[in-house]
Amino acid sequence: MAFLGIKRKIAFICVNHLFVGVKQFERKRKLLNWIGYDIGEGSKIVGPLVCTADLKIGKNCWVGKNFIVNGNGKVTIGDNCDIAPEVIFQTGGHEIGNSERRAGKGVKYEIKVGKGCWIGARSTVLGGAEIGNGCVVAACACVLGKVEENTLVGGIPVKTIKYLPGD
Repeated sequence: MAFLGIKRKIAFICVNHLFVGVKQFERKRKLLNWIGYDIGEGSKIVGPLVCTADLKIGKNCWVGKNFIVNGNGKVTIGDNCDIAPEVIFQTGGHEIGNSERRAGKGVKYEIKVGKGCWIGARSTVLGGAEIGNGCVVAACACVLGKVEENTLVGGIPVKTIKYLPGD
């Protein structure tokens, strides 16, 4: 158990400090796979990265700087996705408690992002969200619930702005 903690620290020091930026993509990918994340071939992570959840990123994705995955849930990102800088995926939450303490029992969620999506800068994706294939999430949007395939969404909470052509 202690060895896993040391491995994680070493990997995150490398990804977030030594190899941060637009170089050493393959090394960062291999380090993250080494500590239990599933990062597909050709995917590029700029870093820094904070992740406490189960994370799977498909092939040929781009993940911008300051990507944060909070909570103990699960995030699955499909192939060919682009995640802009400062995006947050929130996989943890709470049930609403009584008036003594409103943040009740902790809950973990799953988030799914389909293939070919583009998540704009500073967007937040909340637990339980499902973003269909080929979607665009506008910058600073807050995604909760389900987003239909091939749509452009934006706002807080997101609303459909436009339907995009499919294949």
